[in-house]
Amino acid sequence: MEWKILACSLLLSLSTTAWAQVPEPDSELGQEMQTLVKNYVAEHPGISIDEAITRLAVQTEILQSMQDLRREFAGRLTEISIQPAPDQHILVELKGSAPVANRRLVTRSGSTRVVFEEGHKHTGEEFHARIAKHKDLLYSAIPGITGLLGRPGEDRLIIYIEGNERQAEELQAAVERLERVLGLSISLRPNMARSRISS
Repeated sequence: MEWKILACSLLLSLSTTAWAQVPEPDSELGQEMQTLVKNYVAEHPGISIDEAITRLAVQTEILQSMQDLRREFAGRLTEISIQPAPDQHILVELKGSAPVANRRLVTRSGSTRVVFEEGHKHTGEEFHARIAKHKDLLYSAIPGITGLLGRPGEDRLIIYIEGNERQAEELQAAVERLERVLGLSISLRPNMARSRISS
């Protein structure tokens, strides 16, 4: 996520119609931008370099709108994210069944759909509070935890462990008990050393 924000800040002034603003390829800024664009293209096969530049510029331009959406739906917000397919769009996942009409944001570099998905069981705050409440239980039931990754929109908790696949399989009974207690889907990701996990 950090590299995406950096990419956005570097590419804010760029669009497919503004090539005159591209820095010299051999300059430090030019090399950083090339790296960021290449990373984006590598993560999203089928996206051209021009489209990657535009998407990264748009991501910067919609940051404030995403903060506005967080505030507007603070009482219902499960998760908000930028999705790459079928087109780049903002996905706003909400607790409860009250419908919200989709929107479109227009920025200097293009327009972006805002898609609302209702029907989630928890807000993001409720989801993370549930995990925090049972953190001691999680660490006592699952040996070798190196990190936790919550997916509120999926009602899913991913637990990183140092153990291998066999050890992960042996822990499945404990995982099922934890799922009943937390009311979440839980999966283990083995072979994850502490140095590789960011909490």
